[in-house]
Amino acid sequence: MAKFLKLTGMTLISALLVTSGLVGCGGSTTKASQEDTVKLQEARAAAESAERKLSELRTERTKLEAELGTTGEEEQGEKQEQEELQ
Repeated sequence: MAKFLKLTGMTLISALLVTSGLVGCGGSTTKASQEDTVKLQEARAAAESAERKLSELRTERTKLEAELGTTGEEEQGEKQEQEELQ
């Protein structure tokens, strides 16, 4: 019984120390500086620009693939016509 109480007491003290450490560290956070805020805004703008560019390139790729698909079908049709003539 004494071991159980000792173990329970040690666990309770450990839990209190950990909790107070977390509260102490979490409570003393500093706000982001103006410079950090500006850097984050610039990074966000760059990311949004990159996403727009990616979207444009994907659209262009789709159009080009469609053109290639059409061209490929036309070439196959011409080859078949040439084979039939021979």
